Amino acid sequence: MENPIKLTSTRLVNNRRQITISPEAERIISGLPPRSLDVVTVVGPMRKGKSHLGNLLCNKKSGFPLGDELESKTKDFWFWIGPHPVQPNRYLMVIDTEGLGDYSDEEQNDKDIKHLVLATLLSNHLVFNLQGNPDHTFVSQLRLMGDLAEHVRVQADGKDEGNNLGEHFPELWVAVQDAHLKTPHRNGRRLTADEYLEVMLERKDGHTKAIRSHNEMTDSVKAFFQSDIFD
Repeated sequence: MENPIKLTSTRLVNNRRQITISPEAERIISGLPPRSLDVVTVVGPMRKGKSHLGNLLCNKKSGFPLGDELESKTKDFWFWIGPHPVQPNRYLMVIDTEGLGDYSDEEQNDKDIKHLVLATLLSNHLVFNLQGNPDHTFVSQLRLMGDLAEHVRVQADGKDEGNNLGEHFPELWVAVQDAHLKTPHRNGRRLTADEYLEVMLERKDGHTKAIRSHNEMTDSVKAFFQSDIFD
């Protein structure tokens, strides 16, 4: 594939948002010779460089469209698929998604959740893209990841496994672009980026509404997504 192809289309049916696979994407994917597939999906707030990161993952200078306006450029899901850069017997599919928090959409929260659920179920590597120096706002943007448990159920042999989702969810990678400040020191040395993220996701002591909300979010993210930094 030289250029990305639209993977999904969204329409309203009886006032409910339905997401379907585009016929062209179905034709391309079904026509590939049988081979294992790694799916990397980039999600995150709008206008923070998701599409640029997707192009880098494809080892391309361009492809996924980049915008210079406040409104989200990417609509629905787009994908590129090609040979895996490391394992020649596999394919690599990179999916670029519509940005979270598009102010122009009145039903944004419902759409964000649906897109995150779909991205999570499609992927074996989920990249949450953020921009800027980490702070409390940075951590709060991961909140939607912790809310996924309310919208995904797992059944085995016809039995509901409830919220036992961790073994079914992909690896979660957090990508931070344009962070200029250095991480703090601990025990005489500077923390690595992974260590600092782990510190930011630690549970907090206290019983205020904000602390309870933070702890619920971090517990959910750690429970549902595989990551070395959460071990």
